Parts: sequence; C-alpha cells; structure tokens
Amino acid sequence: MEDTLLQFIRHLRHHGVSVSTAETLDAMQVAATLGYSDKALLYHGLSSCLAKTEEERDQYQLCFQRFFEFSDANKATTSSDPAGEQPPGAETENAEPPPSGDGQGSGSGAGMGGADSSADAQADSNQDQLRAEVIRAAAEEGLENLRYSTQRGVYRRRMLDALGDGARQAEIRRLAEGDDAEQARGQWLSRQRELQISMVKEMIDRQLLLNNNAENREIQEQLMRDSAISALDQYYLKKLPQLIRKLAKKLASRHRQRLHRAKRDKPDLGKTLRRNLAYGGIPFHRFWRQKKREKSEIFILCDLSGSVSTWSRVLMLFVQSLADVLPNTRSFVFCGKSYEVSDYFKNYSDEEALAKIQQQYGMGGSDYGLALTSFRDQIIDRVNRRSCIIILGDGRGNGGNTGIDALRELYQRARILLWFNPEPQSRWNTGDSEIRRYQSAAHYVAECGSLRKLEHLLDDLLNLLR
Repeated sequence: MEDTLLQFIRHLRHHGVSVSTAETLDAMQVAATLGYSDKALLYHGLSSCLAKTEEERDQYQLCFQRFFEFSDANKATTSSDPAGEQPPGAETENAEPPPSGDGQGSGSGAGMGGADSSADAQADSNQDQLRAEVIRAAAEEGLENLRYSTQRGVYRRRMLDALGDGARQAEIRRLAEGDDAEQARGQWLSRQRELQISMVKEMIDRQLLLNNNAENREIQEQLMRDSAISALDQYYLKKLPQLIRKLAKKLASRHRQRLHRAKRDKPDLGKTLRRNLAYGGIPFHRFWRQKKREKSEIFILCDLSGSVSTWSRVLMLFVQSLADVLPNTRSFVFCGKSYEVSDYFKNYSDEEALAKIQQQYGMGGSDYGLALTSFRDQIIDRVNRRSCIIILGDGRGNGGNTGIDALRELYQRARILLWFNPEPQSRWNTGDSEIRRYQSAAHYVAECGSLRKLEHLLDDLLNLLR
C-alpha cells in the first residue's frame, strides 16, 4: 500500500502542503504500523508527521477526505454486492459441520453465525484486494498526471490493461462454454470484473477532481500574485493572507539558509581536532568560527488612508510572516500623525491586529507632513547605520506640507531608506503627487502594485541585510 501513501503525499504537495523526504519516510512507518483499515486512526497518525501548521492541517484534512473517499465509497458491502460473493465452491470448502447432540438447535444457529462472519471477512478481504489492484494499476500508469476529462478513456484502457483485463475476458469466455461449475465460476468472475471497472471509473473521476482543484488553486494564486491588489475583489482579498504566509514561508526558508551560511567564517581547526579525537582524528564533525553579525533594526511606516490602505495591510502581514528572518521590526501607521502598532501583532493574531489597527487609525486623508515629522520624532534616537526604513504610500498629501526635511534627516542617518509606491509609475508626479521630491530623500523608490512585485522587493531587501 506504499503506492497509495505516495499518491496521497503527492496530492498534499500539489495543494501547498510541504512534505520533505524525511517526513515521507516517517509517514510510511506510521502507515505500516497503523494499517489502512481504521481511517480515523490513520488520519491522526499521518497528521502528526505531515501537517505542521494550522493552515497545513486544514488543507491536510480536506485532502485526506477527498483522497480516501474512493476507499470509503467502496468499503461497504451488501448481500447484493458482487464483492460480497464467494467464488463457486468456496462455500463447501469453508463450511463447518453443525454440532450434534441435544443442543443441535442452538448449535446450528451458532454455526450459521460463524459462517456469516467468515463470509463477511472473506468479502472484505476480496474487495480490499480488488481495490489494491486498482491503486497499483493507477500508480503504474501515472494516473496522477490526468488533467483533462477527455483523457478518461485513455487512462481507463491503460489501467484495465495493467489489471490484465484482456486475459480475464478470455477466461470468462472460456468458462462460459464449460459445464455448470465452470459457467458459475465465469459468472462470478464477470461480476468481479464489473466491480473493478466501476472502481477504476470512480478512481479516475476522483483523480480528475483532485488535480483540477490543485490546478485551479495554482491559477488563482498566480492571478493574485500578478494582479494589482486594487483590482482584486473581496473573494480574492479574503484568500490573500493564506497566500502571503505561503510566500513568506518560502522566502524565509531560503534566506534562513543564507543567514546560516553567512555566519560561518573560517574553519575552527583546533575545535575540530579536539572533538574528533575519538575517531582517530578523522574530521567527522567540522566546526567553524562564527561571525558576530550586528542585527539590523527595521522601521515600517504605512499609509492607512483609503487610497492605499489595502497595500499597507498586505505589507504589514508580509513582514509579520517574515518574523524569523526579520525579528527586529517596528511597525507604524498614519493618516495624520504616526502611531506605533507593533504591540498589536504581539497581543492579537495577524488578522485581528490588522482589523483593530484599521479601525482605530485608518480614518481620514493623508497628511505626509505631520506623519513624517511625528515618525522622525519617535525613532530618530534609534536610527543608525544598521537601520532600515520602509515607507509605503502614494506620496499624495493633498497639497499640504510634504515633511521632506524630516525624511531627509532619516535618510542621512539610516543604512537604507526605501519607499514603496503602490501606484503605477505612469501616475507618479501627476496631480498632487509629491513622489519626485521624496525620491531625492530615499535610496530607492519602487512600484509595489502587485503581490509578486512586493515579494521581489522584500527578497532584495533580505539579500541586502544578510
């Protein structure tokens, strides 16, 4: 049944659940220990080594239900189910003689009950064998590659060939021309074939549904990454947090490895030799001198006015999801005066924190003069050559004070000052936009109108800070 588990793990990966090779081996050991008969036990056992986060557990539950419903749909047997029949002759071979004596009446009833239990066990075993053969054929023929409904017939024929259906049909035709016993055997074999064909059809339909769901999810994610955030409707906006966490997890994983390597300096030969004396001096374990790296402190200032509030929420959520590689981050928001909101993310979940921040500080139009001045006053004592400042806003101050002097002071003190503008560049410096003036007091001004662009900008930032 390893093929079944490997197919299930492939579906988990298609649906965004990362499963490593080590976790796959753990899952195989769990499945071998628990077996596949008790679905609830198998569900919790595999969950312990395949689903690591809350989002992955939700996706794992959905994939488990959809994947194993094929087995559940065919699990129940009835008296009319051909899988519940025994091959002709099996009744005689397995039957037990009734006990003799005075207790013949009650003893006969017990004997019939034992025969029924034996028949049920044999029926379940026979059906499990048919199902196992279908799963094996699906793995051999690469059913996981099924993408289009027009491919149903092709994969059906391939799987039936892998099951030896041609030879089975020839055997059925030969038995049909024999004596009564052979004809009965042929009829039983024909019913078994029909049941297995229905299993093949159900498995193909299930596979097509699973693959289409995975592809639709990937298409939706590509759409959300490449589209302007302002163009996304409420349906996609509700799905953004999950996608942002997924992208941030990949980004953090990649840069965590880089940071680990960057900490290494020269080999520590003395420590390496001392720690490997037990192995005759062979350096099985190597040790490196560690570089002392000064951590960067990051300050984020986001505009919460109606025109760009969605982008600000996305940036803050993205940065919070990168906490592993950006631990020293302080978040500020403004419409008029700037306020620090870092504690909201410490005391509430990300979604709750963003909702409370928007409710308390997100009313009104932008006043960049007041915002930048108050922002400078709050952080100026902390800004130095290790500091990184990110400002997200469209630079439209409604004709008021620009606060350019405060921005220049921060620019001169900080290691890097970035300005992320969600508007397309074609709209910069039009109307009341002051982005050209802000460009003179920033190391880099970039467009971040889509999730993909924002992801690339944060990736570049992490490269600079390592």
